[in-house]
Amino acid sequence: MWTLGETLRQARLDKGVSLADAARDTRIRRSYLEALEGEDLATLPPPVYTRGFLRTYAEYLGLNAQAMVDLYQPSARREPTPTLRPAVAHVPLPRSIPVRPVLYGLGGIAFLLLFGFAWNWYQDVQHTLNQSDAALRQQARFGTPTPIGARLPTSIPVLLPTPTPTLQPTPEPTATPTAVIDGILVEFRTSARVYVEAAVDGKQVVAETVAAGTDRQLPLAQSTVIMRASNGSAVDVTVNGTHQDPQTVTNPVELSWRR
Repeated sequence: MWTLGETLRQARLDKGVSLADAARDTRIRRSYLEALEGEDLATLPPPVYTRGFLRTYAEYLGLNAQAMVDLYQPSARREPTPTLRPAVAHVPLPRSIPVRPVLYGLGGIAFLLLFGFAWNWYQDVQHTLNQSDAALRQQARFGTPTPIGARLPTSIPVLLPTPTPTLQPTPEPTATPTAVIDGILVEFRTSARVYVEAAVDGKQVVAETVAAGTDRQLPLAQSTVIMRASNGSAVDVTVNGTHQDPQTVTNPVELSWRR
């Protein structure tokens, strides 16, 4: 009785095809076809894939596919024997320190310390109470005692009243009369570089770019003063000693005063 591999090989030879032609027509690797015909189970893929290849190859050769699958015995495939590793030598583990006795020892030390602190505190309280009782008994018998260590004053200083000095009235400052300006006196100070034009009584007196921090006084006008600045916020103006409201705009402004 022919085996699975012999049956497949004979059917291929009867059909007159080579392994290369069968691999091209079935789209199965030639190495798998050779393994099926040679029953080389170690070369074949897992059984689930091998059964699919075997069914396709049997149908291609005109054989009964199910009968060929039944002839396939994957259990005959030998698994490689696993390599045995030498047993690891027993390494003695260091003995760990028992935790419970250590905890008991620490707890005992803490208890002794706490007991000693409580005993000292109790002794201090008792000593204080005894001194208080003795002081009360002495006070009830002899009156109020002088505290130990207190010093009695040998003399009491007498403070004599010191005559209060007579306050002299402070002379009030005499108001300085404010000079009266007969006309229009314009003064300005620049906080930034700005171009300034000024005309006094119709006559131009300033037309220049003034640097920041410059103080300038215009001639005394009798009737009108007209002043222009390229940046209103850069000019701080005083008229007849009265500070004018500062300009907040940075655009060119024109200021005028008339008498």
